[in-house]
Amino acid sequence: MLPSGPHKDEALELLRTVFDDIRARSLDEALEVHLNRDFGVGTQPYERLAQLLKLGVEEGWVAYVKIEGDNYRRGQIAEPSWETAGMSVESGLLQDVKGQYHCHTKGEINMIVPLENDGRFCGTGAGWRVFAPMSEHFPTVTGKALMMYFLPGGEIEYRHPPVA
Repeated sequence: MLPSGPHKDEALELLRTVFDDIRARSLDEALEVHLNRDFGVGTQPYERLAQLLKLGVEEGWVAYVKIEGDNYRRGQIAEPSWETAGMSVESGLLQDVKGQYHCHTKGEINMIVPLENDGRFCGTGAGWRVFAPMSEHFPTVTGKALMMYFLPGGEIEYRHPPVA
């Protein structure tokens, strides 16, 4: 059973509006543009989700598993279901971290909430970042950021990085 807290249901309800909107879309550049336009920084959904994620850290249902101390934490918020458009909802709290190399077998959607002005995820500041299916990378955060990421089918494959 996943952790809960006083504000988790509100976050999931707000996320359902995002998932209903993107349910039939491909994970590509057009989706990234759409999310940043309709659910991005300055919109009510983004700003409220950012507040709820911060509360979730305090309440223990966001980024509750220490991977590498307080600088690299993750935690699942929801398992894939109809309400989440078949995606798992994951969270991360990272500060100046190069995470575990992995492949997004079906893609990945990230909501990035910098906790410091210079907080960036893979070069992207506040807003949304979409990775296409079969893309691979080291998830890298400079500064400090709180994140939510959505994985179709909950699929992610940790791999050894390619040898240069």
